[in-house]
Amino acid sequence: MLNIRLRLAAAGAAVLLAAGCASGPDVRADFDPAADFGRFRTFGFVAQAGTDMADARSLTTTMLQNAATREMQARGYVFAENPDLVINFQGRLEERVDIESRPAPSMGPTWGYRGWPGSTWGGTEVTTRRTNVGTLVMDIVDREKRQAVFQGTLQTNVSNEMLRNREQTINTLVTEIFAKFPFVAGRSEQVTPGQIKN
Repeated sequence: MLNIRLRLAAAGAAVLLAAGCASGPDVRADFDPAADFGRFRTFGFVAQAGTDMADARSLTTTMLQNAATREMQARGYVFAENPDLVINFQGRLEERVDIESRPAPSMGPTWGYRGWPGSTWGGTEVTTRRTNVGTLVMDIVDREKRQAVFQGTLQTNVSNEMLRNREQTINTLVTEIFAKFPFVAGRSEQVTPGQIKN
């Protein structure tokens, strides 16, 4: 009976672990409830994005801005030189190291002090797991008031395949953030994702 319970517990833990791995990126967003989104109809980008190099626009910035342009235009916003809203991106990629230690499996039964039964342990097993974690932050700013009206933050594990297909990855991540942006051009009330034509 005990063995059956242990197996069920292990199976349940495996399902939870699989669900956690399959949950995708962690996306969080917030907007200024006092902002009148109905007066915003045009958009642009900050002169120097947080993802730029010191003296030049990076390729990553170009990809981010192209992805954001598609999303904004799908919501009815028009690109302009003197826009109502300006968008900025900041990003970070860092290596996270998780170290786990646990007793090594038993080497089998032995006879200990004065003939009493005992067991031999193989010491401690140490597992090191390295993961690349990417964080992307998008700010949408009321240009006239110089105040952020929306911020979306995304954090996800970044695989080698994602790094190889950088443009596709960026498009996907920007779309995930914009899924939390519930406004379209010229309307104050929030809309559902189904009301946005991509």
